[in-house]
Amino acid sequence: MLKDYTESNTFKKLRDTSGRVPLIRQPVFLIASCVALVLYGSMLFWASGEGLVIRIALSVFVALLVTWTGIIITDERRGERLKTSMVFLVLAVLVLLFLEFHVTNSEEIIELFFNITVIKKAWPYLVLGFKTTISLAFMAALVSTVIGLTLAIFRSFDNKVLNFFIIAYVDFFRAIPIIVLLMLIYYGLPFLNIRLSAFASGVLGLGLNSGAYVSEIFRAGFLSVSKGQLEASRALGMTPWQTMQKVALPQAFKAVIPPLVGNYVASAKDTALCSSISIIELLKAGTAQQSLNANPSPLIFVTVLYLILFVPLTRLCGYIEKRMKKTQRQITV
Repeated sequence: MLKDYTESNTFKKLRDTSGRVPLIRQPVFLIASCVALVLYGSMLFWASGEGLVIRIALSVFVALLVTWTGIIITDERRGERLKTSMVFLVLAVLVLLFLEFHVTNSEEIIELFFNITVIKKAWPYLVLGFKTTISLAFMAALVSTVIGLTLAIFRSFDNKVLNFFIIAYVDFFRAIPIIVLLMLIYYGLPFLNIRLSAFASGVLGLGLNSGAYVSEIFRAGFLSVSKGQLEASRALGMTPWQTMQKVALPQAFKAVIPPLVGNYVASAKDTALCSSISIIELLKAGTAQQSLNANPSPLIFVTVLYLILFVPLTRLCGYIEKRMKKTQRQITV
C-alpha cells in the first residue's frame, strides 16, 4: 500500500509539532502572494525610470520574488517540474528587469547583437565555417577511433614493451594542451621538412589527442569482458586475434558506446581551437565577420549554430547511456 507523501519527512514533523500546515505553505497564501508580486511587478514596469526610490522598490521586489520562489522549491509537496518551471520563470523575470532598468536603449542592443542585415551579409562565410567545423569533427573522430582502437587492442595482449610505449603515448597526449599540439604540428613540423595543410594539421592534432582518450575507453571496454569467456575461447583453441575479434570486440563495443559518443562531442567542441592555426572554421569565420562589420551579431549567430550542432549530440549521448543502463538491468534481472 502506498504511503501518503504529505505525511512524510519534514511535513509530518510540522503536523506533529504544530497540528497544522504553516501559513507560508498553505495554497491560499501562495496564490495571494503570487498575485501581489504580479501587481507589484506591473507597477514597477509602469513606473520604470531612475532614482533612489525606484532602485529600492526594485530591490524589495527581487528579494520578495526570490523568497517566494524559495518557499516553492523547499516545499516537499510540490513536483519537480513545477519547481524547475518556477526557477526558469524567475530567471526570465530577472532578465526582463535588467533590460528594463539597466539597459538604456533596447533598440540599440538589438541593433548591436541581433542585426539581421549583418547576419545576412556574413551568412555565406559562417556557413562555410560551419561546414569546415563538421568536416574537422568527423575526420578527427575517424582518426581517433583508428588510433585508440589499435592501441587498446595491442595493450590487451599485455606485452610489457608495447605497453610502455602505449602508456607513454597516452600520458603525453592527455597532458599536452590541444592548442600547443596544434601549433607544434603546424608551425614546428615544417622545420623537419614535413609540411601539412592547416586542415590536415587540425585533424591530426585533434585525432592524436582524442585517440589517447579513445584508447582508454576501449581498454575499459575490454576489461569489462569476463575472464571466463576469454579462458573458454583459448580452451577452444582460438588464437589471440580470433578471441579479440569474436569474443572481446563485440562485447566491448556495447560497453564503450556512451563514453565514446561523449568523447566525440568533446573533441568536436575542440575544433574551435583550430582557429589558432589559420583554419577558417566556425569561430574563425565569426570573429572575422565581427571585425569586418564592427558588429558582434555574427558571434551571437555562431553561438546559435554551436548550440544547434552540439545540444542534439549531448542529448543523444545521454539517451544512449540511459538505453545501455536499461539493457544492462534487464540482462542482470
